[in-house]
Amino acid sequence: MVSPSKSPALMLQTEALSWRLAERHFKSKEVNKHAKNLRAGYNGEKSLEFTLGFLPEYPYIILHNLRIHDENGFFQIDTLILSPQFILIVEVKNIAGTVVYDEFGQAIRITKKGEEENLGNHIEQINLQHFRLLRWVREHDFPVTPIEKLIAYSNPTTIIKNITNNTAISETVIHKESLLTKIDGYASTHKNVSLSEQQLHFLSSFLITAHTTNKVDILKKYQVVNADILRGVFCPVCGSRPMNRKKAIWICHHCGATSKNAHFEALRHYSLLIGNTINNRQARDFLQVDGIQIAHRLLVKEQFKQIGNTSGRRYILTF
Repeated sequence: MVSPSKSPALMLQTEALSWRLAERHFKSKEVNKHAKNLRAGYNGEKSLEFTLGFLPEYPYIILHNLRIHDENGFFQIDTLILSPQFILIVEVKNIAGTVVYDEFGQAIRITKKGEEENLGNHIEQINLQHFRLLRWVREHDFPVTPIEKLIAYSNPTTIIKNITNNTAISETVIHKESLLTKIDGYASTHKNVSLSEQQLHFLSSFLITAHTTNKVDILKKYQVVNADILRGVFCPVCGSRPMNRKKAIWICHHCGATSKNAHFEALRHYSLLIGNTINNRQARDFLQVDGIQIAHRLLVKEQFKQIGNTSGRRYILTF
């Protein structure tokens, strides 16, 4: 059974801010970089789903993007594979170029220009995840089950170098194409059944229930105030803003493209950055339209749930 990965809220929020933050803002470059990194990581996890799709529905249960609370806060796991014989943590890396691992497990990316970028210690990071998950499973009285761990590179062109031939690195760091072979190997190594089918499904449900979405005040995170957010509807063709609303059609002043529903993405940005409820005045300001009736028709068109009456009416933005 595969639980499909959902787009992480932090990635969507950061991407929305990347669109809406003026280039002159002192955090603009940082936001743009983080948005690209988050999207690359998510794309890497999605690409893994194809490979994992070859696993039989039973005995494997696959969970994505777990964020679990323990006594030290929260720990996150990209992909967790449950089976009766073992549990496997898979951390996905979507990094282009050459990645060199030194004797300590430190990962260093070599760019095409020959520049070095410190990526952190991947080995110690996944070792810590392993420790926290093992402790969490024990504290919740699940049967003792072997837990394995892998770092899987999703980009097949990434060159991985283990310069000291450290066995901990060679056994842990792989390309995604080797994932099924590694899983078969673990299944052969761990022959004893630790979890019954009922216990396996209970552990899966328990983990899903324990998952906590990472709710971030994205504006506070990047020291952005509401006034820094760009208003208006972006053109879905050329990305220019603002589009003008004329006779129920959005028109791009830059490329001439037209759209009936370009405001939908703008309202999604609003929900990600500012809040999931909006009133008529706020909609007019954010979409940059004149007229109470225009804003009303746009909000009603999307069939958003309404709360309150006339003067205090708000719309719940659900996407």
